[in-house]
Amino acid sequence: MAFIVNPKTLLNIFLALMLVSLLALVIYEPEKTEPPDTKKLTALDPDTVQKISIESPGRPSLLLTKKSGHWQMQKPLMMPANAGRIQQLLKITQAKSIADYAMSRVDANQLQLDTPSLSLKLDDVLLRFGTTDALGGSRYVQVGNTVHLITDKYSHLMKGAATEFVSPALLPQGSVIEKLILPDLRLTQQNGHWSVDGHENEGDADAIQMLLDEWRHARAFRVSLIGKDGTVAKENIAITISKNIDSIGKQILRFTVLRNAAGIILQRTEPGIQYHLPLEAGQRLFALPATVEPAQ
Repeated sequence: MAFIVNPKTLLNIFLALMLVSLLALVIYEPEKTEPPDTKKLTALDPDTVQKISIESPGRPSLLLTKKSGHWQMQKPLMMPANAGRIQQLLKITQAKSIADYAMSRVDANQLQLDTPSLSLKLDDVLLRFGTTDALGGSRYVQVGNTVHLITDKYSHLMKGAATEFVSPALLPQGSVIEKLILPDLRLTQQNGHWSVDGHENEGDADAIQMLLDEWRHARAFRVSLIGKDGTVAKENIAITISKNIDSIGKQILRFTVLRNAAGIILQRTEPGIQYHLPLEAGQRLFALPATVEPAQ
């Protein structure tokens, strides 16, 4: 008697065999080797870099140093530095190397590496920036005896004005304000008590604290060199501070004020820079705010 297999049974047997095969493949397949790590432009850890210098023909040298965890500009100005912009720039240490070539196998003149338009030194590691490739716009960068091709996301950070690396904060980090002389207001602290226009305990203590906080946290949306357009600022501000991160003791910061419909500009004639602030934010720096009495 012939044994007849139902077609449906055959299909189920076939599917079962396929499932067993797939399970065996998953269980017994040798582990796949991970692809090698992507080659980076440098071996530097961005968090450990302590010194940055930027050189470009025809432009002032830029020198930034890190001390006690804070960045300071040393050249061309002596100012607290813009930590956010520096953090962006230091990402270049881990930039992906699209391709790399031994220096001996490339034409340095053709790649404009013999006279680079831009050089960046991170601690003791020198990066020389050459031309871009003709197709993708990627940048040739020499590090030691190797030329790398990287996505060009960094050169524009170094080609801007030096003031772009100046901290946008009006006061050094950690400053304690001891005296604030504004065009129409004078605040002075003695023995922990504030006087307003020479009258001790006059004015709302909360309002005084709010004004001091406005100055401590004020940040410009742009920092630039003082222009030579002949505009004369007539209002003056003097702020006595102490206990900032530079530990230089008491210091008097002097500003002059320019006002226009777009905003307020606070100028520091020494070292020759100006801070651009939105109109509303700038106005909050000049007077005690109105405070609301708590509900009874």
